[in-house]
Amino acid sequence: MILFVFVSFVAVVLFVQYPSGLAVLFPPFAAFRTCRRLTRSLLITLGVCLAANLAVLLTISSADVRTDSDEIAFYLAITAAWLVLSVFGFEYLGISFRDDVVSRRNPAAAVAICGLMAGESLCLAGSHTGNGPGQEAVLICAVLSTVSLFVSWTVFNSFSGIVDRVSVERDLGAGIRSAGFLGGGGAILGASVAGDWTSLETTLRDFVRFCWPILFLIVAAVVVERAAANRRLNQGAANGLSLTYAGIAFSASLIYAVRVWSRA
Repeated sequence: MILFVFVSFVAVVLFVQYPSGLAVLFPPFAAFRTCRRLTRSLLITLGVCLAANLAVLLTISSADVRTDSDEIAFYLAITAAWLVLSVFGFEYLGISFRDDVVSRRNPAAAVAICGLMAGESLCLAGSHTGNGPGQEAVLICAVLSTVSLFVSWTVFNSFSGIVDRVSVERDLGAGIRSAGFLGGGGAILGASVAGDWTSLETTLRDFVRFCWPILFLIVAAVVVERAAANRRLNQGAANGLSLTYAGIAFSASLIYAVRVWSRA
């Protein structure tokens, strides 16, 4: 586990501090040199998400996991891969790391992807909690919460057109609101799969029982998005309101998640 953390840390430092050298060794890295600040923010978010999941694995994961460094390293590696794959999968839902962040240097897209990673990390954190039969239980919970987050985003976009504001209009406020929605949704869905595993039927029943606030989050997000689209505010005021909304949405969802998590 220590070796994994050390290698990951060194890789991130080299990537952030010496992109030119890495571009020589690995030509695909050359594209990242044009958006170093945006890439750094994404890497920092990834590091924070991994640190949060490491804390979960060390404290409230299955008893046989948190006492085994090899198991912790394995789950942490899977978490890192899952987050990266989620970011690339997000491209099929309208916001592309490669096209929007790397090629077009779109800060709104970068903020939205940071929110996605935060939400996904909370989904995975919930999947890691509690005792269970093994890796298959964690996988089922992770797939259930991740698919639900992506479906929620799709529904939100279909009623609000948020993707066009982020990727086409490059609206930073829309990116902030997207991050608040994705982070809050991940908190709710992660809490809905948290706890000890007894059976698939029980897990699905508990998921339906606890995930209902995601519907209110979708409705609120659509209302806010339509209101924002119909108002003409200067950029500073719009971003300030977006930060306020994102903070409220994420905080309320996190408070609900903690309450559910404490009962799990």
